[in-house]
Amino acid sequence: MSTLIEVAGTRLRSPRFWQENGTLAVLLLFVVFATVVSEGVFIRPSNLITILYQASIVGVLVLGQSLVVIAGGLDLSIVAVLILSATVMGGAGSEQQSMMMLGGLPYIGLWPAVFAGFLTAAFFGLINGLMVTALRIPAFISTLATTLLVGGIILVVTGGSPIYYPDPFFTNFGNAKLFDLPAPVYVFFGLAAVVWWLLNHTSFGRKLYAVGGSERASHYSGLSVFVMRLAVFVLCGLCAGLAGFLFLSRTGYISYASGADLLMTTIASLVVGGISLAGGVGGVKHAVSGVLLLAALSNFMNIMLISPHIQDAVNGFVILIAVSTYSYINSEKA
Repeated sequence: MSTLIEVAGTRLRSPRFWQENGTLAVLLLFVVFATVVSEGVFIRPSNLITILYQASIVGVLVLGQSLVVIAGGLDLSIVAVLILSATVMGGAGSEQQSMMMLGGLPYIGLWPAVFAGFLTAAFFGLINGLMVTALRIPAFISTLATTLLVGGIILVVTGGSPIYYPDPFFTNFGNAKLFDLPAPVYVFFGLAAVVWWLLNHTSFGRKLYAVGGSERASHYSGLSVFVMRLAVFVLCGLCAGLAGFLFLSRTGYISYASGADLLMTTIASLVVGGISLAGGVGGVKHAVSGVLLLAALSNFMNIMLISPHIQDAVNGFVILIAVSTYSYINSEKA
């Protein structure tokens, strides 16, 4: 027994343990704290389902972004691509909406429009990947340029008008439930399972961590850095397309200004979860725990009727604490 206690104590003192499980531990402690302070309101099944539902769109974005970040990059265009793909799905998939759009997206039917939306998202992911890999433009600059380009395309296509009348399939999907859990939650966890398998049980995942850890060493080891980074940007684009589908399903509309805070929330979730923006560190556990922690914190502050201005300050404080903590842990590991 004493040996087991010593082993457990050694693991708890290990920087690696807290690097791998720190956010998850904080999430569990926060759930206990929020439950006590809210007198049980926070832990009600209906509220927990609300948290998962609200986290599903951000979660899909974070999973896509995490692949790029682990490979040593960053995609600032992910929300713009989400809006464009949702615009294509909603505009070209509804005859009524297509007739109302000033820019003119032709009506092509629901499923062709959904496919076109995903294809559009993958295309801009490919463009980002080519700019970063072939043209050697820093990811920050290239994806920022893509954001501006995509934003202009959205305005041209829609004439600045929101899409209010997508096919009823979208809202029906968003409202569908199985065992009281909304369909978007299953999409989020299903994607998390796929990304977890990709990172932990395929050669692609091992190569991805190698590229993010050291591009030069990966190149000299014979790995194709070009192919790996191109692939993750395309996958990130597809995740943006999936998030666009979920956004349209949840809200029933999409506009140029939709998701104003999504990009910052996505990056904040990565940082709070412990995924290093320097690359080569992190995984699905970090991504999901970061998303759920920020979603739970936001939900708790709403329950306690805390001012939105104070909520922004609290979120900023949490991010600073997370960055400082993980920087300290990484320095201890070194």
